[in-house]
Amino acid sequence: MKYNLYEQICSYDNLELAFKNAKKGKSGKLYVIEFENELDSNLKQLQNELISQTYSPKPLQTFILRDPKTRKISKSHFRDRIIHHAICNIIEPIFNKIFIHDNYANRKGKGTFKAIEKFDYFKKKTSQNNTKKCFVLKADVKHYFENVDHNILLDSIRRKIHDDRVISLIKIILGNYNTSKQGRGMPLGNLTSQFFANIYLNELDQFVKHKLKAKYYIRYVDDFVIFHKDSKILLYYKEKINQFLTEKLDLELHPDKSRIKTLEGGIDFLGFRIFYHYKLVRRKNLNKFERNFNQLKKAYAEDLINREKVVEKFEGWLAYVSYGNTYKYRRHIIRQFNQFFTIQKDTEVRNVRKHENFNKKVQQSKIEYSVMKTHQLFKKGFSIKKIATKRNIKEGTVWQHIAILIENNQLNIWKVLPKEKINKVLTHIKTEFDRLKDIKNRIKDQMVTYDEINCVLASVKAKKKEKPVSELIKWYQKVHCYRKCYKNPTQREICKNKFEQFITQNPTPSIKRKDFLTLFNNYMTICILPQQDKVRYVNWQEFKNNIQTIK
Repeated sequence: MKYNLYEQICSYDNLELAFKNAKKGKSGKLYVIEFENELDSNLKQLQNELISQTYSPKPLQTFILRDPKTRKISKSHFRDRIIHHAICNIIEPIFNKIFIHDNYANRKGKGTFKAIEKFDYFKKKTSQNNTKKCFVLKADVKHYFENVDHNILLDSIRRKIHDDRVISLIKIILGNYNTSKQGRGMPLGNLTSQFFANIYLNELDQFVKHKLKAKYYIRYVDDFVIFHKDSKILLYYKEKINQFLTEKLDLELHPDKSRIKTLEGGIDFLGFRIFYHYKLVRRKNLNKFERNFNQLKKAYAEDLINREKVVEKFEGWLAYVSYGNTYKYRRHIIRQFNQFFTIQKDTEVRNVRKHENFNKKVQQSKIEYSVMKTHQLFKKGFSIKKIATKRNIKEGTVWQHIAILIENNQLNIWKVLPKEKINKVLTHIKTEFDRLKDIKNRIKDQMVTYDEINCVLASVKAKKKEKPVSELIKWYQKVHCYRKCYKNPTQREICKNKFEQFITQNPTPSIKRKDFLTLFNNYMTICILPQQDKVRYVNWQEFKNNIQTIK
C-alpha cells in the first residue's frame, strides 16, 4: 500500500529529473531550448499547478504515420511530457516489482533484443536444442491501445496506489485523449501510455503464468508468444486467453494474427522471421530502411544533413540487423554507405568516440555471424574445447574462427596463447605470406600446433592490414606516447587534444601501421620531441627499467 505519493510527484527534485529525462535526444529542439531558458520558473509553475490541483494538459498534436503500417500518433506538449516522466519516476518502481520477468516492453534492462534472445532460449528448450518439433502460439491483441478501458486500468492501478490525488492526475491524462468510445483508448507515443499498457496486460501475464501454468511465455506490448511441444495444449491456451481477455479486460485476440505455427515455417516476432537455426529481417523492415536510406542520400547530397548524423542513424540499423543472420546484407549496405556518404574535405566530427565505435562495428560486420558467436563465448572465458562442445563444431573450426578474429583486430593474440609460445613462433616467421608448413618445419617443436602457428601468423597479418586512423592513434598513444613521455602527463594531455583535432578532420580513412608511422614521424607536428627521440621505439623492457630507475 502506497500513500502520499502525490507529494513525491510534485517535488521540485522529481520535476527537475523528469525534465532531464524528457529532453534526452531532443536538446536541440526549439521548444526544449525555450523551456530550459526559464527552467526554474517553468518547473515551479508546473509544481504550483500540481499542488493546487489546477494542472490541465494541452491538446494533443495528432498525425498519421505510415511505415508501412498506418498508425495514429498523438504527441503531447513538452510540459505535459515532463509530468508524464514525473509520474513514472515515482510509481513505475512500485509496479515493476509485480511484473513478470518475461514482459520485455518499455522496461529498463529489457527491450526488443532481450526478447529475441529469450525467444531463442525458449525455442531451444522446447525443441530440445532444435531436434524435436516445436509449436508456437503467436498472438496479437486486436486494436489494443484504442480499446483499453479506463475504468479497468484505474482499478488495476488502485490495487497498488492508494493516493486519490495520483489517481485523479492519471484520470486527467487519460481524459486528454478522445476516441469514438467514451472512457476508452490511450494515445500512441506517450510515455504514460507505454507504462499503463504494461499495467493493463499484467493481468494477462499473471493469468498465463499462474492459472494456465504456461512455462515458455514472452510478451512485448500487445504481441506475445507461447512455446509448447503439443499443439493441442496451445489451442487450449488460445481459447482460454481469448475468454479471459473478453471477460476481464474487454479485449480480444486478433483473429488473423493469432495462430499456432511451427518454427519450420518461421515465426514473425519483433521485426524478424525466426526459424530453427537462423533469423531473417522481415521484408517490410528492409523496405522501410531502403526508403529512409534513399532520403538520407538525397539530404546528404543537398547538404541538409551532416555525415555524423547519417552515421548515427546508420549505426542503429546496423546494430539491429546484426541480431539476425545478415552477414551478406550488412556487407552490402556498408558498401552502399561508403559509396554514397564519402568524406568531404571540410568534414568535421564533433563526437570522436561515436565515430570510433562506428568504425569498430563496421569492422565487426565484415566478420561472419558464426565467427562472432565464437568470439562471444571466448570473451565469457570458455576454452577452445568447451566452445567446440557447446556449439557442436570441430575444435579446428573454432581455432580458424580465432585466427580470423585476430587478423581482423577483434582479438589480441596475447589473450589466446602464452607469451613463450608466441615469441617462439614469431622468431620463425619471415613474412605474412609464409606457409604454415614452412614455419612448422623451422620451429621443430611438436608441442607447437598448426592452429597455434596460424593464430600467430594472423597477428602478423593484422599489423600489415589497413586500420582506421582513430584506432592507430589510440595504439600510438598507448605504446609510444605513454612510454616516451611517462614523466610528462601534461604534455601527453596536450598531444591527446591535438590527436582528437586531427581525427575530427580525418574521421574514417584507413591506413597501414607502417604508413601511419611514416606520416606521423615525417609530416605531422603533434609530437614536440627531437626527431631522433620521436622515431625511436621504446620496447616494454626498456620502459620497465626506466620506471624502476625513477622509483
